Amino acid sequence: MTTRTSSGQPARDERPAGDAAEETPLAKAARPFKWLGLTVAGGLATIIAGAVVTGWSWAQDQWREFHREPRISAIVYSPENEGISFALPRAVTSGPDRRRLLAGDYEEVLRSGRGARIGEMKILLVLRGRRNDPIRVLDVRPRILSSGPVAAGTCLSLSNAGESPVFPVKADLDRLAGAGSGSSGRLLEKNLDLVYGERASVELTVTARKRSYEWDIEVSYVYGDSPGVQRDHFTAEGGPFRLTGPARRYAMAYGNPMISRFREIGRNVKRC
Repeated sequence: MTTRTSSGQPARDERPAGDAAEETPLAKAARPFKWLGLTVAGGLATIIAGAVVTGWSWAQDQWREFHREPRISAIVYSPENEGISFALPRAVTSGPDRRRLLAGDYEEVLRSGRGARIGEMKILLVLRGRRNDPIRVLDVRPRILSSGPVAAGTCLSLSNAGESPVFPVKADLDRLAGAGSGSSGRLLEKNLDLVYGERASVELTVTARKRSYEWDIEVSYVYGDSPGVQRDHFTAEGGPFRLTGPARRYAMAYGNPMISRFREIGRNVKRC
């Protein structure tokens, strides 16, 4: 006989809460497999996410290779250190260039007259990787583009402040020219590994005594599955670097003790 409530609905059978919470033997046996499934699913998600990231990085690199984007970019800077000197092949005795020098506008005179540093120059090279796959830089060195007799026309003496090196490279252009383009040996003390956006700074100290040179910077590296050693070349915005050995005498000499202007120091001078 079924009892009814005051509303006329059948009353529900009530069971203790503990009875509803009890697991069946089948549910207990399946519990380890449930945790195993969750663990496997989490591992698969991690693997898939890693594969997606790796695949995307690979696709980015292939896109850049297809469009021939450079693998390495560089910022090239030549700090003007205290006591540096420049030399021009011709003597500036009159005309517009002399007026520019006396007015302090020596940079245009150096550009138009192919002025070169005397004896030594420092170049700061900031390399930046442009691929997700690591690029291993093996060496950094000057590459001689041309050479000639030392510049003995006009010398210019400057005064300014300098900077300290980061990864130092020292090169003697006279020795490199004598060894030829196929010279062995490296100038960079250790390899530099670059990935996308990573930077490394190299300071080159380059010297010349016997001749004058035009040169740029050669960076040797290995990348991915590319066969052999790859090479990129960098220079300043104004063209190749110029460095000359000191001359025995200079037809004209100018200095800027007042910094803003040059004055004539002498003619047929022994030192700049």
